[in-house]
Amino acid sequence: MNGRLTLSFTVATFIAAIGLLYFLSDVRTRLTHVERDLDARANLPAAGPGQAPANGGGEAAQPPDPLSTKDVNAKLDWLVEKLEEVHTQVYEGVIDLESEMYQLRQEIGRIKVRTTRILEGLRASGQFEGFTSSLPDPKTPLTMEQRKEYKAEAERWGMQVKDGLLIARGLLNGEQDRAMPIEYLMTRYPEAGHETLLHLMGKAKLEDFNEPPFPNLTGVCTALYKGLLAAGFLQGKYSHPEREPKEPFEQVPWVMATGDTVHMYVRWLDEDGTPVHARATDWMLDPKTKGVLPEDAFKFTGSMRVEHRETGDEMLLSEGNGFLVSAYPDRSALIEVAVPSVIGGHLAYNWSRLPKHTPGKPFYVDLLFSRTPLTKEAIAAAARKQDEPKKDDAEK
Repeated sequence: MNGRLTLSFTVATFIAAIGLLYFLSDVRTRLTHVERDLDARANLPAAGPGQAPANGGGEAAQPPDPLSTKDVNAKLDWLVEKLEEVHTQVYEGVIDLESEMYQLRQEIGRIKVRTTRILEGLRASGQFEGFTSSLPDPKTPLTMEQRKEYKAEAERWGMQVKDGLLIARGLLNGEQDRAMPIEYLMTRYPEAGHETLLHLMGKAKLEDFNEPPFPNLTGVCTALYKGLLAAGFLQGKYSHPEREPKEPFEQVPWVMATGDTVHMYVRWLDEDGTPVHARATDWMLDPKTKGVLPEDAFKFTGSMRVEHRETGDEMLLSEGNGFLVSAYPDRSALIEVAVPSVIGGHLAYNWSRLPKHTPGKPFYVDLLFSRTPLTKEAIAAAARKQDEPKKDDAEK
């Protein structure tokens, strides 16, 4: 923090010095023009900046002492010169300080990564059972402690986690641009508002974003990821090219996303309060098959992992951009569509299946992620339990 304050103060001083320098330079230029104009009227040679008028060809006059002279131009010349020196010194100081701060952040990040790896190794060897990493090793089954921790984190965001099932709060996006191709089935609010059908909202409501303090949804993507793990989903591998191209523009075969199948459902209440639900795959069309997507089209890949550029911590790329369920090969999404038509982005919205709603009015939905297909009764029962009022609320 002290380093940031020092940098901010230095930068502010640098900007102020530049402004004062330009101001004084302008003043000096104006005074020189005025002096030359007066000399011209008196038929005298024009005096240059910091020079006395010609003395009849005698010995050249000595430059006046800038601190005691009454010559305004001489004072300004001296002040501008000093400010230019300060400008150079401050500029060089800012560059050096920025470089040192960048190197410090990089070193801190590397230390954090090394420490995390060491502690993960200790935990895996059974020597340090109390440690759990922020993100688990994709190849290692969750411990009971991790499952409990991840379930609690998801529940703090208003999600309901059961064995094989996760229920989250969502919003039907009413800002889609129908001229744009489909990009995502779901994103974190308000990411990709013109290219997605659904938003993950956590506990927030749309009206919460109208006035500050605005809700912060940073972390909700990671919470959904951990909640799916706690529910028993096994992550796979995001879509990727089979190999690196050997030459520019070479067409390389594409490997589809893998992982547990996610049976995703959307539940809402119609105008008379009747519960209604739909398979999320029914909201997307495959032009090649001329039908909706198959029920097993969604695969839980778990997103690609990257290093946070400032802290060096390992993070989900999905958390960085808010993309959750993609409709084209996207290694950042938590869930990808794994059908051949996804290559090239050929999927489309199934507008005829989307629920009708009043424009401008929030349309909240329940998002159900299940490891197995759910019956109509199971969907209704899961949603009813989430909506049941607490006993204290019912008495009030």
